[in-house]
Amino acid sequence: MKAEYLLNIRVRDALTKEVFLVPEDTDVERLNEIMLLKQQEEVLVTDSNQKIVGIITTNDLAKSLARGIDRKTKVRLIMTPDVVFMPADKLLMEAKMEMRKLGISRAPVLDEDGNLLGLLTSKSICDGFSSRLEKAVEFHELILDKVKTAVCVLDDRCEILSYNKAFEEMFSPSRIIKMTPSNFLPEPLVERIKKGEHPLEDIFFENKDNRKFTLKTCRFKIAGQLNGVVLCIEEISNVISLIAELDKANYKLSFIEKQMGSLKDAECCFGEVVSKNPQMIKAIEKARKIAPSQAPLLIKGECGTGKEMLAKAVHENSTRKSFPLIKVNCAAIPSNLFENEFFGSEEGDFSGSGRYGKTGLLELADKGTIFIDEIDVLPSEIQIKLLHFLQEQTFFRLGGNMPVHANVRIIAATNKDLESLVREGSFNTELYRRISAITIEIPPLRERCEDIVDLVNTFVREYGNFYNKKINHIAPGVLKIFMDYDWPGNVRELKNVVERMVVLSNNGEITEDVLPGYLRKDYLTVEATAEINDLNKAADIAEKRVILDTLKKYAYNKTKAARALKISRSTLYNKMKEYNLGK
Repeated sequence: MKAEYLLNIRVRDALTKEVFLVPEDTDVERLNEIMLLKQQEEVLVTDSNQKIVGIITTNDLAKSLARGIDRKTKVRLIMTPDVVFMPADKLLMEAKMEMRKLGISRAPVLDEDGNLLGLLTSKSICDGFSSRLEKAVEFHELILDKVKTAVCVLDDRCEILSYNKAFEEMFSPSRIIKMTPSNFLPEPLVERIKKGEHPLEDIFFENKDNRKFTLKTCRFKIAGQLNGVVLCIEEISNVISLIAELDKANYKLSFIEKQMGSLKDAECCFGEVVSKNPQMIKAIEKARKIAPSQAPLLIKGECGTGKEMLAKAVHENSTRKSFPLIKVNCAAIPSNLFENEFFGSEEGDFSGSGRYGKTGLLELADKGTIFIDEIDVLPSEIQIKLLHFLQEQTFFRLGGNMPVHANVRIIAATNKDLESLVREGSFNTELYRRISAITIEIPPLRERCEDIVDLVNTFVREYGNFYNKKINHIAPGVLKIFMDYDWPGNVRELKNVVERMVVLSNNGEITEDVLPGYLRKDYLTVEATAEINDLNKAADIAEKRVILDTLKKYAYNKTKAARALKISRSTLYNKMKEYNLGK
């Protein structure tokens, strides 16, 4: 397969044909209803001559509503003008590079006559490459089953991963008994393969049935995660030059995989954890990178930031995903029951578990993962025993004298400063060193304001389905209050508030009157209505509000905010420090 097949994809092969057009004099209220009803991520704006003059996305609309824009405002005042058009026959790779250079994620596609064919988006580009990648994989599977050479793929432990039809016909592998290379190769040849001797070229051998074969091998490594060797076996015949083709195919597939990865929008997803915040994206990427390893992990963050959700994503993307993820919150365990809960107990009544004893959490998590939340409250004697388990992978049940082995990965979480606890002597130094070798810190929701609208929409859909209530509209005032609130309870508090609003909503609308009372009082409004003794203080309050709104509008991008405020960056930093708006 030539590289052109994988890379020579045109824009017309990847565009989204469902495009919605709205006149430029449409007001914001009507646009919001249309986009909710049609479930459109974006719409194109046309003038009176049906010419495309702008584009607006749901994110643009949500930000405008959150800033309290008049619902009768015309679309032309909030749209993105200067639309970039893409020709249908342009190479998709070139179009992707041009869009990235221009900093856009959507572009209308026109034919040679200037007629609108559809819309090219980051998602449709990714889908275009993905579809071609699937065809490439199917193509190579078809080739492997058509060639007469027996092909067998081994992993880095010399265990069989897969084989083609010719191999199956040649060696008739059992469907019941697991086959190993020793079943069809001489033992000295198996040892040479295990030792990493490669490549082997035209090696002659006889099997136990005195059948004569030639063997060629080729090592491979895909995305740094899958290592192994390809065996090509023929029964006394010239071997087809398949090894080089497979190596080229692996390179091409790896290239396409990298290109697809580079298409990620500002949004980053890992399991159920989704964010557009740069700091959170770094945490997600770090978690994704260390997930396949066996190393302990410490997740730090305030209550409700999603530490358990991130731990679940790490487990589900590890080699232990087929085994249990045991979750335990140390704050919920009485101090006298820690040892019994973690390590279990032998038969007898002394432990409080009855005469049949109790299986501990570490034993239940064998071959899997244990998530220890609020590890900072562990009693000192349990800390020492947990440290021993991390070092030896063995422990003793309460009342027992025989060591119990368990293969468990530990993911710990805390909302406290463990380093301070170590200095105070209330947390074991060695245990801290073991669990904190890899640390991920999750930022609080108040530092991730760009995620609030998406989280609200996600929770509205979730609870709308759960309570069988369809929500078609969220009042702009609600989103504005959400953007201004500090969320001390973080994502968990936001989720609880959204659940309340969905339950209490009427006629498919969420309005300010279903908010909890403490959220209805905008903190800046309270400050502005407080007693003011002089004009200088009134001016300060107004200035603080303008700066805060501008920072939120530009997701705390200091350069863009300073430009919008028509002040220098140094002046903006001084004002942020003066008004305690640091981020």
